[in-house]
Amino acid sequence: MVEHILFAISAGIVTISTNLDNLVMLFGLVMVMKTARAVIGFAVAQVLILSLSLAIASGLDQTSFLHWVGYLGVVPLALGLRGIWHQMSGKDDRKIPERGAVTSVVVLFLSLSIDTLAAMTPLLADSTPAFRVTALIGAAFALTGLIALASWGAPRAQNLGPRIARLDRIAPYIMVSVGLYILINSPTDAL
Repeated sequence: MVEHILFAISAGIVTISTNLDNLVMLFGLVMVMKTARAVIGFAVAQVLILSLSLAIASGLDQTSFLHWVGYLGVVPLALGLRGIWHQMSGKDDRKIPERGAVTSVVVLFLSLSIDTLAAMTPLLADSTPAFRVTALIGAAFALTGLIALASWGAPRAQNLGPRIARLDRIAPYIMVSVGLYILINSPTDAL
């Protein structure tokens, strides 16, 4: 039981750390459009990303490539190193749409959530089915917390935005850590 709780917490931490950039974007969207539209778009995108992660991870079970799962850690490692590089060079290519339907918000968050897909897929693939459910529950709680924070912070976004943006600076380092963990961890844990 303790292992499941700890695994849910770790999946929640991965989810939060890979969604800090989305949280900043969500605050920005809430400032320029209806809160419900921004929150629904974020939630739909995250459900799609987690579903895709689970589908890919489950598909890996059906193949003989299970021993190659650890190499998927290269993806979050590369994304983390890219994020660190962008921080050091001062690049920031995120843009907030002024108006739009929920579909455009979903597409925006899907494009920003590739790091979540890259981190959650190997985490789920290197786990037993019971631990996958646990990870999804932990991720769902984390996303619910982010949505609650964004909804609560909408009227306060002017003051909270810069503070949350500073937290976004640690996400690439967490991605590097997740990538290294996945590369080092053995796929025999799932057997």
